[in-house]
Amino acid sequence: MAEDPTKRVVDSLTLRFTGENEGGGDLHELRASHVAEVLQGLVGLTSDFDKAGVFTDGPIDSEVLVRPPQEGSFLIEVVRVVTENWETAAVVGTAAGVPSLANVIWWATKSARAELKDYERLENGRVKVMWQDDTAQEIPAAAFDELQKRKRRRKKQLQQILAPLSDARVEAVDVASDPEMVEAAPEAELEAPESFVLKRADYDAVRPDDEIEESDHIFTVEARMSAINFDDPTKWKVKTKEQTRSAIVEDKEFLQKVANGLAIRKSDLFHLRVRENKIVKNGRSRTSWTVLHVDSHRRAAGDDEA
Repeated sequence: MAEDPTKRVVDSLTLRFTGENEGGGDLHELRASHVAEVLQGLVGLTSDFDKAGVFTDGPIDSEVLVRPPQEGSFLIEVVRVVTENWETAAVVGTAAGVPSLANVIWWATKSARAELKDYERLENGRVKVMWQDDTAQEIPAAAFDELQKRKRRRKKQLQQILAPLSDARVEAVDVASDPEMVEAAPEAELEAPESFVLKRADYDAVRPDDEIEESDHIFTVEARMSAINFDDPTKWKVKTKEQTRSAIVEDKEFLQKVANGLAIRKSDLFHLRVRENKIVKNGRSRTSWTVLHVDSHRRAAGDDEA
């Protein structure tokens, strides 16, 4: 594939689906709907980790392109192309330890197979993760933080990528980065392989048991803090004119002020930036609030400082 002078190919990934056709020969076809899901899952996963700054020091704009199919078992080859500031974009596996899309799929499927047991943030900028299966590995902090968010959407993306494994004819998928794209040996640096095999058990780990939809949006609102928990930022309550909601407070600067003795009265008014997350499961919805930032804080009208 000729490289566009306004873009830069920084990553290459192949998914080789293996198995047997009904006649007993090697697998050479997949359902079109499954192929579409694979590509949708890859685009969604890439977009989330792009925005989280996992592939660079900050958010980046890239897109996933599909290369022509090759002969043999059914193979999907994609490349991740940086479309903005491409001159400075690092190719995977450089000395800086730039993760590949294969690395991200490995971490994401690992977190689906083995739940998080404990973790430790290290001085080298990575996170040491201890899994429930008693294994451990170091993950870049940006990747670890993104894995802790939007878990239902992440499972949906992985379900799409592994969709062909729901077909009895498909036994496994070989996931691999293009070795010519990897400039160094990131496996030791990132503790994630550049090639590995995923099987039906991996698909079962991300297959949804229920019909679930998840959405979120961010808004600002003026509210009072009707309940304050000095020890647990996940157990605050926010009271607006319309409703009272339990909330998680993520504004670390505000929480530090509270810990240092910030006086808060029930009548005090706060201007908050809130993320509302809504999960619809089998037609029933559940909504949660997260206070991202406390923009301002003032006394209610008529409330003196005495």
